[in-house]
Amino acid sequence: MGKGGKSFKKGNAKGDNQKRDLTLADKEQGEEYAQVKKTLGNLRVECQLENGTKAIGVIRGAMVRKIWITPGDVVIIAKREFNENDHVDIIHKYNPTEVRELIKQGHIPREFKSQEDAVSSQNHRDIEFVQQMEQEQEEAAAYDRNAVVADDPLAALEDAEEDDLDDL
Repeated sequence: MGKGGKSFKKGNAKGDNQKRDLTLADKEQGEEYAQVKKTLGNLRVECQLENGTKAIGVIRGAMVRKIWITPGDVVIIAKREFNENDHVDIIHKYNPTEVRELIKQGHIPREFKSQEDAVSSQNHRDIEFVQQMEQEQEEAAAYDRNAVVADDPLAALEDAEEDDLDDL
């Protein structure tokens, strides 16, 4: 009997979780890390680069129908020499275990933030809400626990039960 059939075909390999070598971006050749933010259609995706800028990534032909790229994936992009501002090419996709390893080694940040998010988080980092804290302390001091206990309807029932027990 020959080796063939339904379960021998290339696409039906189950348990193909082989560990592959970690591919790093080569900065000298214009490669960078990016995170896919959303799919645009026609093999194009919106990518968030490390420095906070956004670019339109084009999935290269060798990856079409073999590697599926979804929002949230970390990829390596290559900037085009002839058209640096417009489109970038996606040349490699990382799986989740490789992303964890890249974060651990310090090659990529834990979160890819846009420039607006990075600026706004830096602006609000040094703000203290002093007035609000003072108001909360004043309200806590004005709160009288004895007044609440006296208004408690169950307190009257407890007193009545104690009187009944004393009569016995």
